[in-house]
Amino acid sequence: MPEAVVAPPASVGMAGRCAALLVAVLGAGAAGLSLEPVVWHTGNRRFLAAGGYVLYPQIGDRLDLVCPGAGGAGGGYEYYKLYLVGGAQARRCQVPPAPTLLLTCDRPQRDVRFTIKFQEFSPNLWGHEFRRLHDYYIITTSDGTPEGLENRQGGACLTRAMRVTLRVGQRDRRGQPIRRAPPPGPGPPPPRGRAVAGGAGGGAAALLALAGAGGALWWRRRPRRPPKTPRGPPRPRPTCPAPACPLRDLPPPAATPAYYKV
Repeated sequence: MPEAVVAPPASVGMAGRCAALLVAVLGAGAAGLSLEPVVWHTGNRRFLAAGGYVLYPQIGDRLDLVCPGAGGAGGGYEYYKLYLVGGAQARRCQVPPAPTLLLTCDRPQRDVRFTIKFQEFSPNLWGHEFRRLHDYYIITTSDGTPEGLENRQGGACLTRAMRVTLRVGQRDRRGQPIRRAPPPGPGPPPPRGRAVAGGAGGGAAALLALAGAGGALWWRRRPRRPPKTPRGPPRPRPTCPAPACPLRDLPPPAATPAYYKV
């Protein structure tokens, strides 16, 4: 049952109310649903249904696998190991060499439960990840007895059809099937060269725009140099004869070599 949305107090503004309502709606959508538990016992008649035991979970839903304790399902206790396998192993009722073990039913004194959360990305290192429009299978190759708990082939999967098919994201909440994308037509496939060239051109344009923006930013923030002081016009050389010119305007006399008598 989805959680009730509590109205914010009157002191909160319209923006706060909208934000609170949006968070509540998104939280309710991301929480998913808790599906009907799968009771792993021969007393569960859904294993013998026409077409098998098929479930249609959505991303975000939860599913409980339950091994009832002694007398909990109206019969004796049954020993099982439940594995998550692919389609080929489910059809052959065979466990791969490195199986994904979900649950071990070997405690007659109480119920044993394992919860599967259907998520595309798991924050847990050992968590399970599921993809939309994909099928997953849960089987048991045990025969229900303590001696046959470790069987890797056959078992109740073969003799009692104890397997569950999980078709993730293939029906909506109303039970209507979700249509897959139509396959490409019989015509020739679109050329890849144009797509690659377009992608390369777009990437080059983006790089050029980024480089231009960086250059403009550097030009605005570059260090300013002090302006140069303009030089005056060159001083004119004196044109008057040497005796009439002042001494400061005459060039210095050339040094005469000194002679020493030996």
